[in-house]
Amino acid sequence: MQRLTIEQNLENSKTRVKKNDIEYCLMDCLGKDRAFLHTQKKYLLTDEEQIKFNAQVDKLKKSIPLAYITGFQPFYNNNFVVTPHVLIPRPETEILVEEVIKTGEKIYAEKQSVKILDLGAGSGCIGLSIAAEKPKWNICLSDFKKEIANIIYENKIRLNIKNCVITVGNWLTAFSEDSFDIIVSNPPYIDKTSDMIGDNVREFEPSYALFADNSGLSYIKEIIVSSKMSLKNNGYLFIENGFDQSEEIRCFLDKHDFKDIKVLLDYNDICRFIKCRHKNG
Repeated sequence: MQRLTIEQNLENSKTRVKKNDIEYCLMDCLGKDRAFLHTQKKYLLTDEEQIKFNAQVDKLKKSIPLAYITGFQPFYNNNFVVTPHVLIPRPETEILVEEVIKTGEKIYAEKQSVKILDLGAGSGCIGLSIAAEKPKWNICLSDFKKEIANIIYENKIRLNIKNCVITVGNWLTAFSEDSFDIIVSNPPYIDKTSDMIGDNVREFEPSYALFADNSGLSYIKEIIVSSKMSLKNNGYLFIENGFDQSEEIRCFLDKHDFKDIKVLLDYNDICRFIKCRHKNG
């Protein structure tokens, strides 16, 4: 095996994979930031660093997502551990975090308390990001597999978050009536027959976190129906959804007595989120 400098590794790999991905792999292998890569181009990798980098580039060439290679994905203000058990957090989901925090602040100002559920939490990026920003709030994160809960727990420990609990259960079946001021969820919402999903996403990310029946709406509708019991009076429901699903979801929410239904846009001005409120009785 030939040891190479940072500059040589970047040059040799750039025709096969994205430069940005190569740089992230180098930063991961060296434990350095991007500034180091650009100011110390003549740095010669050690044997251990070169072996690790070569292995990561081989995975990139197989289209394995970068986050699964390094084991981390930046989201909001933190880095989250990710494995193939969980969906890789997307930048647009940060909008959901911000919107939940805005609503939670109003509730907290009125009641001096707020309880939020991140339902189908995956890596925990939504709920833990909220918990990190608002240490006085009570956050619950739930998903249906123990393996997923273990990843949430690892991120909780890494981020030193104290104000959250983690549960394992199938959607809202584990929770009693009137439990939460806010429920937020980024559930599976892609139609199983869709051809608008990248091959690397379909091949490497967990299908149970991506796909749903009924044109991608089965889990969203289940959450809407069951959240009526788990939300406190006038509680809020936030859902991430597909680009072409907002109108059908809006109609379904209206049918189930949700009020103040608002469609929120992502960074590309796509209808990506729904915010609504449910008044019991």
